Amino acid sequence: MPDNIHRFIFDSFGIRGELVQLEDSVQRLLQSHQYPPAIADLLNQVAAVTILLTTTLKFEGRLTLQLQTSNKMKLLVVQANHKLGYRGIARYDKQADYNGMSFSDLTKGGQLSITIEPKKGKRYQGYVALDKDTFAACVEDYFNLSEQLKTRIWLFNNDSQSCGLLLQALPDMLSQDSFDHLVYLAETLTAEECLSIDASVLLSRLFHQEEVRDLQLDEVKFHCGCSKKKMLDSVALFPVEEIQSMIEEKGKITVKCEFCLNQFNFNALDLKRHQAIQGNKTQH
Repeated sequence: MPDNIHRFIFDSFGIRGELVQLEDSVQRLLQSHQYPPAIADLLNQVAAVTILLTTTLKFEGRLTLQLQTSNKMKLLVVQANHKLGYRGIARYDKQADYNGMSFSDLTKGGQLSITIEPKKGKRYQGYVALDKDTFAACVEDYFNLSEQLKTRIWLFNNDSQSCGLLLQALPDMLSQDSFDHLVYLAETLTAEECLSIDASVLLSRLFHQEEVRDLQLDEVKFHCGCSKKKMLDSVALFPVEEIQSMIEEKGKITVKCEFCLNQFNFNALDLKRHQAIQGNKTQH
């Protein structure tokens, strides 16, 4: 299945929905990182939720979900832009045993931050404790309490796919009963269906007795955003003496992107050219 997010709305109920299905992009997200299964599963789920939330942005910019704990899993981050390109990474104690660890075990005492960074306008950040049994429940808690938007989320994944379904009340929602009715139908969704059936077919089966209006189908992709220039900018932050020492010792400086693991090699000429360009920018 292609990586897409399908947006829809129940006009008669005043409730909107989104269904995201990811395969190629989550495989690229996990590629070569060798995460323990428990952390890989959580990273898949956070990726799905990040895309679900990014589609609500009405501006150019970036949305970041960050889970931070003092536990074995130190940090997990997924960033997505308004074009639905995303990247993510997890930092964790590589010596620890993660077999059989639940979401609560991984995130005990942790916190979720949701950061919105528009290209124009003010940066916004919200927080919620990671004190529920599932990641979906934590995000629901954020919307129900902080944003006062009645929200339900269902997440499914395996080692190569991730899927998420969101239902959210609009200001003109008909009634609580209508929301409960759609939640009841959504509760019948299984992981096997969500990970194997095309979104349009799945929604038709799930809500076949309701009037569902399709809003938009958008492509989702893995997008790291690293580049030779960005890596040169980061190298330039090192002390000059340290840079010269590495060049003299190995003839080059090697930098690896922590998100996609792409490797960049720079020699003395690359650094000299970069310094000249930066110098010209400073003068102007």
